[in-house]
Amino acid sequence: MIRSTTSGPGRPAGRRLALAIAALGGLSATPALSQAEALRPQPGPYILGRDFDGETKDGAVRQAFDISGAACRPAGPEGTRACVAVNDENSGAQFFSLDGTTITPGASAFEQGRAPSAKTRGTPAAAFACSGGQGKFNQLDGEAVAYAEPYFYVTGSHGCTRGKRQYKLSSMILTRVRPDAAGTAAQETVSTYRLIDALNASGPVKDFVLRDLEFDRNAPPPAGTPQPNGLNIEGLAVVGERLYAGLRAPSLDGQALLVSAPVEALFAEGAEPLTAEVTTIPLAVGRDAGIRDLAALPDGRLLVLTGSSRNGLAVPYSLFIAELPSGRLTPLGSLEPVTARDDAGQTITGKAEAVIRLGPGRVLVMFDSLLNGAPHEYAVAIP
Repeated sequence: MIRSTTSGPGRPAGRRLALAIAALGGLSATPALSQAEALRPQPGPYILGRDFDGETKDGAVRQAFDISGAACRPAGPEGTRACVAVNDENSGAQFFSLDGTTITPGASAFEQGRAPSAKTRGTPAAAFACSGGQGKFNQLDGEAVAYAEPYFYVTGSHGCTRGKRQYKLSSMILTRVRPDAAGTAAQETVSTYRLIDALNASGPVKDFVLRDLEFDRNAPPPAGTPQPNGLNIEGLAVVGERLYAGLRAPSLDGQALLVSAPVEALFAEGAEPLTAEVTTIPLAVGRDAGIRDLAALPDGRLLVLTGSSRNGLAVPYSLFIAELPSGRLTPLGSLEPVTARDDAGQTITGKAEAVIRLGPGRVLVMFDSLLNGAPHEYAVAIP
């Protein structure tokens, strides 16, 4: 585990990148995933009560093909679980219920609107290196949801946009939602910009914050030029008093990274930057692999879903158990691909981007690029 602290506005503390990478490389290797079983979806479909809300265009809400994160609170006496999902094309998040194999999307959990809110705590990033400049405040680019009693937490990607490579303040927000007893409406919503402070305070990743995720495919650089590997959050978990952001990128020498900060410091009132201790935990998940989602387990460990750190890489979607704070991993297996056909008859392969622990030995995975996340259950032996 690598520790660092913030030291005031514009002055993130931490080790230099070369030292950080050297420290990461010194960790023991993770057992090869080839030693773990292939994970196949269980028979029997999940039933959707209705479609999740997708992108709103021309005043109409489209079907959701971009579910990118989800989390649930424990089941109530009747067995139903209240949950929240995020779609990376929207400006907020959505409640849904999970009852056996029936998923029923509900009302909006929050909408952050089309303009920054003066109530958002902390201060936006003062500088960025997104090559496309500054974009509009619109999509949250939501990538992950976590639950820790009594709150849901939802985060934007905190990265440059993938297509136009722009900086959008709307993607740089972490939101905490306190649901009502039924889990169908929000009683309180608080947002903060301070997660970017934590990222800038992490020695291993600060040089990748707010840089392009990938090169422009229409104007590639000379052959052999390294990808910018810009930072992108895709996993979120809260364990005890700390929040853990799981990074899809950068992927450094076969290490994916968790960046952690105290929850209450992130959401403290006022506009002051984060001054709490930030820790970075490397996970030896394999070359070109990054974190696609996280789920906290009852014993304080993390269920980690991984996949390619960049588009176009032949990296399988895999599950691990991570111990905290050591980062020691236990591989559980790789997911067999889940596919569907689009209206033109083309086969679309889903991108595993949300994992929910259902109970001992059972997880639910949802997929970006497939209608309503194409929920599939897997039997997973969690030691």
